[in-house]
Amino acid sequence: MSLPDDARRRLVALKLFDAEWYRARYPDVALSGLEPLEHFVRYGWQLGREPGPDFSPGAYLALNRDIAEVDVDPLLHYLRHGEHEGRRRGMAAVPQKSADLIRASELFDAEWYLAEYADIARAMLDPAEHYLRHGAAEGRDPGPWFDTRHYLAQLPLKEGPLPQGQAPLLHYLRQGRAQGLTPGPEPARVPEWYRRGRAPQAHPLRVLYVLSVRTGGTPQTNEDLMRALGEQAECLVLRCRGSLMLLSLFREGCYLPLARHRLASGVEPLPHRSDEYDRVVANWLMRYRVGLVHVRHIAWHGLGLVEVARRRGIPTVFSFHDYYALCPSVKLLDENKRFCGGRCTASAGECSQELWPAEQMPPLKHRAIHEWQQAFAQVLPLADALITTSPRARDIITGIYPEVNDERFQVIPHGRDFSYMTDLAVPPVPGEPLRVVLPGYISLAKGGELLQELATQAKALNLELHVVGSVSNAFVLPGNVVVHGRYQRERLPELLATIQPHVGAVLSIWPETHCHTLTELWACGVPVVGIDMGAVGERLAATGGGWLAPAPALNAVSQALMHAADPSSWRAAQAAVHRWQQGDGRQESTAWMAGRYLAVYRTLIQKADDAPA
Repeated sequence: MSLPDDARRRLVALKLFDAEWYRARYPDVALSGLEPLEHFVRYGWQLGREPGPDFSPGAYLALNRDIAEVDVDPLLHYLRHGEHEGRRRGMAAVPQKSADLIRASELFDAEWYLAEYADIARAMLDPAEHYLRHGAAEGRDPGPWFDTRHYLAQLPLKEGPLPQGQAPLLHYLRQGRAQGLTPGPEPARVPEWYRRGRAPQAHPLRVLYVLSVRTGGTPQTNEDLMRALGEQAECLVLRCRGSLMLLSLFREGCYLPLARHRLASGVEPLPHRSDEYDRVVANWLMRYRVGLVHVRHIAWHGLGLVEVARRRGIPTVFSFHDYYALCPSVKLLDENKRFCGGRCTASAGECSQELWPAEQMPPLKHRAIHEWQQAFAQVLPLADALITTSPRARDIITGIYPEVNDERFQVIPHGRDFSYMTDLAVPPVPGEPLRVVLPGYISLAKGGELLQELATQAKALNLELHVVGSVSNAFVLPGNVVVHGRYQRERLPELLATIQPHVGAVLSIWPETHCHTLTELWACGVPVVGIDMGAVGERLAATGGGWLAPAPALNAVSQALMHAADPSSWRAAQAAVHRWQQGDGRQESTAWMAGRYLAVYRTLIQKADDAPA
């Protein structure tokens, strides 16, 4: 009997099957003439074989005694029930010497690893073993002070992304350290006070940036800003994930450790406050003589942060890069994927949120959302300046919080520096498939369902679909979609040059506040199909650099793609993209962005200095 279809789909969606591992582990597979997955589906699973290093039937039964006592196949049970129940799945053993070496290194931080990667904590996996088996290959850092990307950049290209098959940290401990390689970038100069661990002297502009995550558009833009500020500002970065608070000094592209604190219990989503968090922040603000606080993210931080800064006469800037302050759903999509604008739609279903553990978040829709918005309504007016990146985003936010609808609330678009302004799109040819490229991580909010629908209709619509990035496991795409995998943003031109797209597509079903992938496609000379929502709609309408679908629906997107396939319409859109490249694309650099922020910072600091004691 072959593996049931539903279980096969879950096996693939959860990425539990590793073809190369399976082929190497079971030599008879090569003799069968079957592809590894087909062999496993037909025979291997019934023989109790492991589909990959991520799942061991025997270990699963050993870890879950209640299942071992009944007559049930362990793999089927996990695929149908165990994963949803959060059961430990058991994995093939990692060589103990490697795991022990990793654990003994101060560069591996198990506490940080579990806090940083909540999926690992929820699966109750051993952090060192996970890093060695999967995390390294997935590009995860083993701790806050080991920069995988930096380390790999020091290695000869012939060593590949994982030198000699080792995790980067393992390679560093066994070879790299002796070769003089460094675990992270090192600045040429650091301020004298850093070595003493205290900042007794003031700096004309010492800014504390508050972030929740390390990767994604907002942290990258914040790093761009800090680099562009250069010597004009001294930048500290505060991150809180779970119960772990980390404070760093940013210097010449490096994050240097300053302080660390583990909260007795992490901040709860409601009331979104922690007295202990406030005390720690207050101490760090004074210890490092912070002159201005800029909140980029507030998830997992305490809302009391703004009040603490205000009591000490430290001005605060509060940024909105999404709609978390309106609802922890972040993108304001209800259970039917409809945009709500921060006001609950009439249906009774519960909206989803992914930032907080489900057990910590009370039912939101028509209920706890009122307490949530009341908590933010008390804090946001205390900020000395508020900033977002899109006029539409400002309107949505002030629609819920009219008390901040004044001159304090500014719109400053993200600036970007491009070493290239290229022309990588090729004209569509009537009758031939339209090559469409979708960059980034395609989730539900980024148009995953629309992509799935387009893929099923690709032949009828005459489309060739490419994802330059990755796709959420929630979507099982047909084989006609080419998924190229994650990429570093500077490599996008290289990837697009191999694809030769006609157009790009940004299919977000929520009103994004800026959209970096739209900017990156235009910098590569690619006109874009987008949904007429938020910053994507505003920017496409303002430039003419693409085509707008009036709604996040298959028919609307299909119509826009049909217009894009028309050679005359395509030429007009590409000409608009070229105008953007020579205009805003060059003008709105990181230095331009830094100048806008610097003007805000200096105005607020001057006001604070002039205020009566």
